[in-house]
Amino acid sequence: MSSPSTIRLDGKVALITGAGRGLGATLAKILSDRGAAVVINYASSAKPALATVAEIEKAGGRAVAIQANISKTPEITKLFEEAIKAFGKLDIVINNAGMEAFSKPEDVTEELYDQVFGLNTRAQFFVGQHALKYLSEGGRIIFMSSIAAGLGVPNHALYAGSKSAVEGFARSFAADGGPRRITANAIAPGGIKTDMFAQNAWHYSPGATKDTPLEVIEAGIAKLIPLGRCAVPDDIARVVIFLCHPDSEWVNGQIIRLTGGSAIA
Repeated sequence: MSSPSTIRLDGKVALITGAGRGLGATLAKILSDRGAAVVINYASSAKPALATVAEIEKAGGRAVAIQANISKTPEITKLFEEAIKAFGKLDIVINNAGMEAFSKPEDVTEELYDQVFGLNTRAQFFVGQHALKYLSEGGRIIFMSSIAAGLGVPNHALYAGSKSAVEGFARSFAADGGPRRITANAIAPGGIKTDMFAQNAWHYSPGATKDTPLEVIEAGIAKLIPLGRCAVPDDIARVVIFLCHPDSEWVNGQIIRLTGGSAIA
């Protein structure tokens, strides 16, 4: 769990998609640490999702894990209905679920295209749609983009395109949520030290291959970042915490790039 902070979310209820592991699990723990009740959505990572719930409850927090494949709209509806049933309301929706894919444009199949856009783009739209319906007045929607949306990384057009669309969602949802004071923003992190980082970081490190040791790749990327290190999930979570707080109301329709000062990492 994170250390105490002056930013508190007591009485708030947050739903986080793709929170069974990685960044999503960290977000769930830190939001709970700051006083929010959390709904941990997972598609297939039941064991780690339930372990996160147990950890939160042991620390005195409130959490529930709800299985739903958010690439299917009926399951999104079920997720929101069960979340409301669990805690009576929703104040925060964090659109965290996603996948990364690398492929030469000529090798992208319709199946891969549909898979990547189905989770990274379509699912984020319909989760946002449900958020506008179910959120309390003054609620928060946070979309998950990526620094890749603004870069020209080889063999990354599919992923970059799927995240670029999400940035458009954030701006438009901000306008749509205005009458009920619901804000919408997107965060666009660089590499974060999660299991996804371990699998794919070599693509971003000049001269690296999939056989390059991870510590060598990490050191190379860290040299491109003014702060001299790669991001950890807590770095992203602290920004998300602020966006969830009432004090963030005037931050709306924004794409917040979280790179430690680097335009590459």
